[in-house]
Amino acid sequence: MKLEFDPSLIEEVIFGELKAREQKGDFAFALEYHSSADPVYENFPLDERPSQFKKIEWDFFKKLEFPKAIKEIFDEFPELEGRAAGGVIAKAANPFDEGSYLTKGMNQEAGQKRIVVKLLSDRFQQIPYLKKLVRHELMHASDMLSESYGYRDERLGGNPMEESIVKERYCTFWDIYVDSRLIRKGKETLSDKEGRYREFESLYKKIPDEVKIAIFDVLWQDDNLTHDKILGLAKDVNEVIKISDGLPVGQILKKKKNIFPGAQCPLCQFRTYHWTENIEQDAYLVDAIKKDFPRWEPEDGVCGQCIEAYKVRITVC
Repeated sequence: MKLEFDPSLIEEVIFGELKAREQKGDFAFALEYHSSADPVYENFPLDERPSQFKKIEWDFFKKLEFPKAIKEIFDEFPELEGRAAGGVIAKAANPFDEGSYLTKGMNQEAGQKRIVVKLLSDRFQQIPYLKKLVRHELMHASDMLSESYGYRDERLGGNPMEESIVKERYCTFWDIYVDSRLIRKGKETLSDKEGRYREFESLYKKIPDEVKIAIFDVLWQDDNLTHDKILGLAKDVNEVIKISDGLPVGQILKKKKNIFPGAQCPLCQFRTYHWTENIEQDAYLVDAIKKDFPRWEPEDGVCGQCIEAYKVRITVC
């Protein structure tokens, strides 16, 4: 697969390498670089110098075998050759900007897209980690290009808050799917099973630990997740809970009523991420709600917006 490298990334990588080696007391690389770059000021007019510097930086980038390291990881994904029009290694503005996505390729008539992997220049200081990161991102790209995964670039929530919450969950589930498959293939990736479980566990604090572990184990072993399945899990905590159905731990949830972020408020029926705690301690509010919803109990929960509405009603009355 043809790979292209962002010139601005190459420049940052080379200057980062120069600085790193100089800090270690190794000035040989700097001397070699300047012996090639300094004559440009004498031998080329001002408007031609940028292109000459780019050629020199590309030569040193190749000499350091960075393109080779990236290509080795792309070669681990031969299925991408027929699906994508090429790969682009671009500069990420910050850690949150790192990742992969698809963009229109040069051969648009064939309907193929190019894979863009955005990286921080510092990643090239640690080649083993760089390879893990690129491998992880190419697994994402492989899913995006897979018909069976059914990826769609779409809004994940109805408002900014929901979008943020659902996106975080979606990314966590997708990372679990990516790294579990890579590990089963014997490949090194960004995180192991324990690391991914900690991320999953942090999103669902109210689910009992033994249930979370059982659900996570099912997800970790699943080789057939899809975009729609992951999106469903990310949007609705009840879909996550359903994974425990039929498992021995499934009975734990049936013994106690649990209220989870993203579940429906029993009053307004809207999904909420802000449940009111200790509502049973406010007898006035409980009585007011039960007048409208006789079958409601404090343990059923109530969202913050409904509570505010009842507080206003009680104050006015």
